[in-house]
Amino acid sequence: MNNLEQELKKVLANNGGFDVNRSETLRKEIVQMWFDKNMRKTKIIFWIFYLCSIGMMIGGYIGLRNATNTVGMLSWVLFFMIGFNSTILMKLWYWVIDTKLSVLKEMKQLQLQIAEQNSREQPAGN
Repeated sequence: MNNLEQELKKVLANNGGFDVNRSETLRKEIVQMWFDKNMRKTKIIFWIFYLCSIGMMIGGYIGLRNATNTVGMLSWVLFFMIGFNSTILMKLWYWVIDTKLSVLKEMKQLQLQIAEQNSREQPAGN
């Protein structure tokens, strides 16, 4: 059981009166905290590799401009193209991870809403 689920159980374990506003606020804070932490980590990874790819492109361009023979030119063009394609792949990776995290966030919020609805419908004696 991960930390998010433990926090959710704490919020839902309120045996006293059910405060809808407090519950809604806590639910949003917990999900937002988890989402922000994972999104920050994803952005850091993206920018590190994206800048490395741009560095490869710049290095390939400079090497191509200074190359004196055909083999050297082809080597630097290949290096430049690997950097260029890496930037495209990093953008695609970021898009996939962003979509995945957004869907997970919505699923967690939906799980919480279902759990809250079930707790409201249960009689007080159970």
